[in-house]
Amino acid sequence: MKIRYFLSETVNNLRRNALMAVAATSTVAISLLLLGGVEILGMVVANVTNSWEAKVEISTFLRDDASSGEIQALESEVTQMPEVKDVTYVSKAQAYEEFKQTYADTPQLYEALSSDSLPASLRIALTDAQYTQEVAGRIQGSTGVDEVRFGGEIIRRLLQVNTLLRTVTLVLSVILMIASAALIANTIRLGIYARREEIGIMKLVGATNWFIRIPFMLEGLVAALLGALLAAGIVWLADAMLFTRLAQAVPFLAPAFNFSSRELMTVVAALVAVGTGVGLVGSGMATRRFLHV
Repeated sequence: MKIRYFLSETVNNLRRNALMAVAATSTVAISLLLLGGVEILGMVVANVTNSWEAKVEISTFLRDDASSGEIQALESEVTQMPEVKDVTYVSKAQAYEEFKQTYADTPQLYEALSSDSLPASLRIALTDAQYTQEVAGRIQGSTGVDEVRFGGEIIRRLLQVNTLLRTVTLVLSVILMIASAALIANTIRLGIYARREEIGIMKLVGATNWFIRIPFMLEGLVAALLGALLAAGIVWLADAMLFTRLAQAVPFLAPAFNFSSRELMTVVAALVAVGTGVGLVGSGMATRRFLHV
């Protein structure tokens, strides 16, 4: 009987303050969508970074006058480094053929070159891209080495941009969640004010504090939970209808939007949990401040 009473009172409260309830639910949904966007952005950057890290390598260009003994000694030295996963020797002829394949649509770029005009090199794959600069520093200046190039700077810049975007979006999300909690509290306050005489009678006939508070707290919880479910549903639909199709239409973006079901469920669960917390905080603030029972 108590549960039925609490549920009916919660529904009645939401109906009485329908406009405020919709506003609170919408604010929660928007704030949680921002939070979901932060998580999706983090997963996208993580996927892109992992994909790029797998392709990051150090190109060590060799001097034309480097002897085969010097090249073998350098290759042996690099291979023994614990950060190095693989070392591949690329001869002048191989470098020329690769150049031709890369610029097959613009033959004027390679027709003017001879087959031995490009330098031989060692391509060094690492166990982790974070060691790129360290390993490149060790190789630079070694006997037979002309120049060392690597692409680690791109990943560092990508991570910096990701950190900035995540910070800005997270701050905005927190501000909106605080606004959501305040809006929920204000919605409940209006309900308490509208029913002040009824609440007074309930206290006179012996109703307990929690018996009076629970319907109002459920009102805030339901409003926040609806907003959380709305945000979670939009995130789920975005993956099914936008991210998946985008990855199919633009193949090079496929690694970025390759989310597993487990990752999406984690984001959805986080949004529902945070929304529940916002509802409890907002309703708790209202009942403690405006409902003196």
